[in-house]
Amino acid sequence: MRITSSIEYATRLMVTLAAEHGGAPVPAERLAETDNVPADYVSQILVKLRRAGLVTSHRGSAGGYALSKPPDEITIAQVVRAVDGAVFEDVCERFDAGSKDCRHQGQCSISPVWTKLGDLVTGYFESVTLAAILKEKGGACGAAPDWLAKLAPGK
Repeated sequence: MRITSSIEYATRLMVTLAAEHGGAPVPAERLAETDNVPADYVSQILVKLRRAGLVTSHRGSAGGYALSKPPDEITIAQVVRAVDGAVFEDVCERFDAGSKDCRHQGQCSISPVWTKLGDLVTGYFESVTLAAILKEKGGACGAAPDWLAKLAPGK
């Protein structure tokens, strides 16, 4: 799985909106500035998030964007689906359309590995809410957050 810039930006925007949840709508310009995302890109992402029902838009001089539901009801999986369509691309589905021929159809021993990996990635993203991210103290980029340790196998 590749975390695209769209996923990264959308997640950052959603975390900012989660932090502002219950307050006034946040203008797109302020989101762009706060999260250091190009304004045009913010608008494109917000359209996708609105279409997915994750944010609402408010017009007028006090307008902007807000979460459509509480931060503990929005998962990273929902954000990923809103901007990229799927959390994990099933490798074998690429061959279902008939455009390419997989020589292992019907007797593939690797397919279950991809399926299990997809289930793990999707399950993990489904378990991480915006509220969980907000509870985490900011740290060094790349440092493992506390909630990650709680989800690690064997803990």
